[in-house]
Amino acid sequence: MEQIKEIRRAVAKALETRGLDNREFLRQIRAGEQDDGPYMTGALACAAMMTKQPARS
Repeated sequence: MEQIKEIRRAVAKALETRGLDNREFLRQIRAGEQDDGPYMTGALACAAMMTKQPARS
């Protein structure tokens, strides 16, 4: 649960850093209201890939 909150904060911060100033949209990302949007979908997919362990032979 804490991991998704960290991802939401990181996505919102990255968008702010890149110049997005839509405060309502950023609030929605932080609140979890945009979890099905493209930014969060991509971030969650990347996080899932990064946490997977390599297959062992």
